[in-house]
Amino acid sequence: MTAAHRSGRTTPADHAKTHTLSSILDENIRRAPHAAAARDGRVALDWSELAALAEGYAALLAGRGIGFGERVALWLPNSVDYLALIFACARLGAIAVHVNTRFRTNEVGHLLERSKARALVTTWGFAPVDFAGLLAQIPAAQRGSLECVIGRDASAGEIAGHPVVRLEPAGACQDQAEPEAPCLTFTTSGTTSAPKLVLHRQRSIARHARDVAAALGMTESGTAVLAAVPLCGTFGLAFAMSAAAGGGHIVLMDQFDAAQACMLIRQHKITHAVGSDDMLARMAQAADGRPFQTLRFSGFASFTPMAARNVAMADALGMMPRGLYGSSEAQALFAFAPDTRRTSDGGVPASAEAEFRIADPDSGVSMPDGKDGELLLRAPSLFDGYLDDPQATARAFTEDGFFRSGDLARRVEPGFVYQTRLGDRLRLGGFLVNPEEIESFLQTLPDVAQAQVVAVERGAERVAFAFVVADADCEPKESELLAACRSALAAYKRPARIVTLPAFPTTDSPNGVKIQRAKLREMAREIMKVAC
Repeated sequence: MTAAHRSGRTTPADHAKTHTLSSILDENIRRAPHAAAARDGRVALDWSELAALAEGYAALLAGRGIGFGERVALWLPNSVDYLALIFACARLGAIAVHVNTRFRTNEVGHLLERSKARALVTTWGFAPVDFAGLLAQIPAAQRGSLECVIGRDASAGEIAGHPVVRLEPAGACQDQAEPEAPCLTFTTSGTTSAPKLVLHRQRSIARHARDVAAALGMTESGTAVLAAVPLCGTFGLAFAMSAAAGGGHIVLMDQFDAAQACMLIRQHKITHAVGSDDMLARMAQAADGRPFQTLRFSGFASFTPMAARNVAMADALGMMPRGLYGSSEAQALFAFAPDTRRTSDGGVPASAEAEFRIADPDSGVSMPDGKDGELLLRAPSLFDGYLDDPQATARAFTEDGFFRSGDLARRVEPGFVYQTRLGDRLRLGGFLVNPEEIESFLQTLPDVAQAQVVAVERGAERVAFAFVVADADCEPKESELLAACRSALAAYKRPARIVTLPAFPTTDSPNGVKIQRAKLREMAREIMKVAC
């Protein structure tokens, strides 16, 4: 069953050509071809120029054998080029596999292996991350499907045995975009040690973009957005696509800097911005007491223990903060907090066709208003399934087509309020992380037999804390384990401490012996207190 059917409201319009990413560009060209479309630190393009660049990049990919349904990994910081490549892949009906720019060799290798990407587009000379250098360190077996690397600012040659092609437009290319064409994947944590790949079709991305644009007033004249959140995730991509659907001016930042963000907001009269509560607070601090005059909306997700304080700082400077709800499967900006509680997480769905209910996680019985339960969703924005994983896809949905979000929420009219995640998954650095991702890596290291990871507060941030049990009689050195994590894991996944225990605390249950993760969290807090 596809997401079109899961919405429960399929109409002939669902299959119209308008529900493609190409149609978004076409509409803007018809309406205002020379209006500002996108800019970064290198280039500024109008809509006709952006569409031409996307077509040229599609021709480049097609020349490398990329066609309908083929997979192209995009490992890039925010830029006009990245935005154009998203439209280019959609023009071919290819799948854009978005790679988190914080990922390192272990994570990128797994992603390339699982996605079977035939081409990787990345960048040379980006000071914060040596993408090309990291790629060369990934085991050849995990790069087996790659046929070429397309490099922004690269010279022709090869890297790790793969031919390198310079990223540049290559002429005209036929538009093969279709609403039901597989469009892109996001990476999300699952119930296994490796992340799952969330697959969306063009219909869900394009429809959601139009719904959000209408809900946030992005179709109004003068709309300009600050795209500071990475496009590689649903938060940044859904926001940028919504701005495009509204014909707004998209100002892209390749890395977030609060002072620069404030300057761009004032210079380009930014009306809409999104970010974590911490990002909003840093911008408020960098504003040096000067209110923001043009902002009409600053959507935020609460990722830190200081969220309430951070949002209050932003509100005091006229940033108009409003809580959001979303996920890779339902897409970011799925719901917005209403005016009556605009600083809470959750809210009212952007799409009038979206449905939700709150159910008991065990029985599936609907919960009364004001009572906590699992948030179940059915909407046009829902994903199609997990890439190449039909079993996980089937488990993610109820028999009547509702997506099991795994989130604890309660119905509070006129929408819902998000509480927290069900289970033990961690929120680290603004990303949802399955602890098994970190644990499975630690268990590959010398002298580590078992690993358990919990989250703990360190000042105003939330960090990972790992406990390990030694293999045989050799106790691993914490410094060496931390060094291995720095080399292979994204910064937000790296444990702040790795402590060796003789054994994990356990308890007997009707289902067997279980590790007491609550006890481990208590131990981690005490250790962190002593360290501080």
